[in-house]
Amino acid sequence: MNKADVMQEYNEFERKLINSFNGAKESDSNLTKFVSKDRHGSYISFFNFDESRTESIVREQLAYFDERNLCFEWKTYSTDVPSNIGEVLLANGFKQEESESFMVLELAKAVDEPFDDLLITEVTDSKGIRDAIRVQEQVWGGDFEWQYHYLLNLKQYSPESVSIYVVYVDNLPVTSAWLTFNGSSPFAGIWGGSTVKEHRGKGFYSLLLNKRIAEAKSRGAKYLIIDASDMSKPIVAKRGFEVVAITTGYTSPSR
Repeated sequence: MNKADVMQEYNEFERKLINSFNGAKESDSNLTKFVSKDRHGSYISFFNFDESRTESIVREQLAYFDERNLCFEWKTYSTDVPSNIGEVLLANGFKQEESESFMVLELAKAVDEPFDDLLITEVTDSKGIRDAIRVQEQVWGGDFEWQYHYLLNLKQYSPESVSIYVVYVDNLPVTSAWLTFNGSSPFAGIWGGSTVKEHRGKGFYSLLLNKRIAEAKSRGAKYLIIDASDMSKPIVAKRGFEVVAITTGYTSPSR
């Protein structure tokens, strides 16, 4: 895998061309951003500008979102320019989140692993999607209402763009994850991938991972991507995912 080429493809197909359900995409010569209809959920998707302009552009975006009373995330990759973006964001009051590994799997080289489809429920309606989000809320805490609205709108208006899966135990959702597709992009993305503490160690994460790898392959995607936490990284590495960059999110200061 030529990681530089993969990252360039990813920038073009995924960071510049984003789904805008439950919000709007806005782009100029400096960056691409998603502006959510909810207070949370907006983010800077792609950026590229001269280092001398970092301070002014960061302040422009703060003013833009402040005017709309919206919180937003500025997501960075270790391959991005300008390289001083992190320090400028911190100097302007952003909070740095934990870094994750942006990892890519070449699906043509992926080995099929068996999984029990009977343990997996694909959810498509508001109740099922709410169950998927309830798992995320229990695992991570915080406000996930924006994510619920995003997935619900995506499933309603572009159902082929997302597959959402839940594992239930005694009728309670204990694991959830989803798989996204973006038009003609060669990339599919796996997100969520979380299990409530009481049910970890039972193979549910790997179950949904194997399911999503199989689906992405069957639908003709070339690459599968994940932002892997330290907990997920060794699991997906065993399946052939390779680290292409380190990604770090910065959340805007509360106003």
